[in-house]
Amino acid sequence: MYPTIKLIDTIMKQLAPLFTILLIASLMTSCVSKKKYEEAMAAAAAEKAALEKSLDEERAAKEKLQGELATLESNLNMSKAEIEKLSQEIKANNAKIASLRTSITDVFKDYDNSELNVREEGGKLYISVSNKILFRPGRDKLEGESQETIEKLAGVFNAASASSLNIMVEGHTDSDPVKIHKYKFKDNWSLSAARATNVVRALQEAGVKAGRLTASGKGDTQPVAANDNDEGKEKNRRTEFIAYPNARISALYNKAKEIKAGGDTN
Repeated sequence: MYPTIKLIDTIMKQLAPLFTILLIASLMTSCVSKKKYEEAMAAAAAEKAALEKSLDEERAAKEKLQGELATLESNLNMSKAEIEKLSQEIKANNAKIASLRTSITDVFKDYDNSELNVREEGGKLYISVSNKILFRPGRDKLEGESQETIEKLAGVFNAASASSLNIMVEGHTDSDPVKIHKYKFKDNWSLSAARATNVVRALQEAGVKAGRLTASGKGDTQPVAANDNDEGKEKNRRTEFIAYPNARISALYNKAKEIKAGGDTN
């Protein structure tokens, strides 16, 4: 047994340097792998942090988008409700305007288009009466037939179907300067304003409530024809009666116009 042990001891002594080299190599290899592992772990951690940050940003963006979508849906639902209400209000007002137009046409059926014409626009009814029916040239007084015309208009405006409509009276002239009563009327503005005011007073005397009436002088600022010929000037010399709903319903027409304009751009 001894020789064998000795032999083994001798062999071990001879192999010791090799074991030492292998151990060192093993340790060196182990150290390199650990460093790479740590570097890989650090890189993975950084990548994970970046992904988590990106995920958080995506999540925040999604939540914001969902919030905006909810708001949009809420507004859309409100708009639908408003549009439905708007539709009912406009239908009711359109019925009043249509009824008023029919009444005006019936009452003034003996007048030709150059003397009186009617048109609808934006929930309003425009009744244009030639000044040759209402006023003498350069004057602001209502006389004779003009009084009868105003009383007929007042009767139509006071009918139940039109009683909730307001009436704007606008005076219009041609571009010729004032020649008669220059001491009284400085220019066409003052003449047209005086005429509109006198018409409003006459309507009030005929029973139309003052709160429904407004007078406005436009002078020659809103011509409907050229002022360079007699025919055009004749058309521009007019008084317009504008029947329109209250401010709330007028706002609905404006809202409808906005919605329509928005739809037309899509």
